[in-house]
Amino acid sequence: MKITEMSRTRLRRLLKAFAGVERALVLTHDYPDPDAVASALALQRLLERRIKGCHVDIGYGGIVGRAENRAMVKAVKANIQPLADLDFSSYQGTALVDTQPRTGNNSFPSGKRPTVVLDHHPVRRETRQVQFYDVRTRFGATATMMYEYLKAARFRLDPDLATALFYGIRAETQALTREAGTADRAAYVALLPQVAFRKIYDIEYAGVPREYFGQMGTALARTTLFGDVAFTWLGEIPNPDFCAEFCDMILRLETTRWALCVGHKDGLLYLSLRTRERSGHAGRTIARVVGREGKAGGHGMMAGGIAYLEKFEDPTCEAALELLRARYLDETKATDRIGEPLLTVPDIALETVAEATAP
Repeated sequence: MKITEMSRTRLRRLLKAFAGVERALVLTHDYPDPDAVASALALQRLLERRIKGCHVDIGYGGIVGRAENRAMVKAVKANIQPLADLDFSSYQGTALVDTQPRTGNNSFPSGKRPTVVLDHHPVRRETRQVQFYDVRTRFGATATMMYEYLKAARFRLDPDLATALFYGIRAETQALTREAGTADRAAYVALLPQVAFRKIYDIEYAGVPREYFGQMGTALARTTLFGDVAFTWLGEIPNPDFCAEFCDMILRLETTRWALCVGHKDGLLYLSLRTRERSGHAGRTIARVVGREGKAGGHGMMAGGIAYLEKFEDPTCEAALELLRARYLDETKATDRIGEPLLTVPDIALETVAEATAP
């Protein structure tokens, strides 16, 4: 990765924003993913190394739900803490990483303004009001941006930090196949020699509880195909991460062009959207699907959103779901409006199963 004078200027402005700060908070989006965790860890290390006397905590809202994400946090020794366990008023400086103000996907207190915003999603109006922001949509991962900062600072990476950044880029861009740019590829290749690949294996093949397979089975049974457009109603979900995880999986169906997964938790509807179309404008699409009832954002091929049941004219799950599905089918120009279930599960008598498994 080539470090330019602009890279060094951004580094100076970032450090200047935290000059004199003794306690800083780096906050990710709720239910943090590998890109968010890696980016927050990199910023924490950078600030503690370059700002004399500065202690930095990493906070997040929600939980770390997905098995791979929990395994990553453990593998790279990322000390991240629920925001509920931290005293927000004790920090003199704050940073939002892999998210922005008023997106609806982070727990940054309303009415307050962060010191710094670092992200690779489209810039928001509120972001332009902070002391320093660096938002670059041409980057496929915020972890790539943070690697540039570390290189500009001539920061020597240890294996854990290198592994975190590598996996953050890998997961966010699906191994450089989704919205990865030149900088992402350069960072990915540069990090390779420093990565602890045994830890990558432990992350990617993290164990899951038995209940996980039941959730997958239910999700498959609740998936409807409208031609090349897939829609899944997950019902009550243990954590919003499952929406994104299942949406990534269902897009693997060879005939699927668009996939939307919706789950319900604590009065909110969580949406994850994926498309095979490189110019699909998934962020714009999901914003129109969610409408005035929620908040959403994303990239060309992936996006997410939240809809508030209380904001719908009919606040029941069934009515809200019907409206969201109709908007989704309109936006994706689905040719089939009747739909068919993904799975057709025949009734099998227990004695038939017993006969089939008999020695």
